[in-house]
Amino acid sequence: MKQVAVKVAGSEAEPLDITIAPGQTAGEVVTQLGLTGFILSFPNSQRFFGNEETIYTQVVDGDKLVATTPAQVGV
Repeated sequence: MKQVAVKVAGSEAEPLDITIAPGQTAGEVVTQLGLTGFILSFPNSQRFFGNEETIYTQVVDGDKLVATTPAQVGV
């Protein structure tokens, strides 16, 4: 199990702490935090985790992630 913090982009709220289990997906994390419709990334990263992407092996204990709403391009 790994402990990470998730900050909602554009929010003044404190980061949300969550424990991630092996095999847990990014979509499961945002749903567990009540952030359905958001996507996760590392701060200052152009790469976002897919909802079905397992993130356990990609984070280390104590990492910080950002939850943001997807941008629509070309609309």
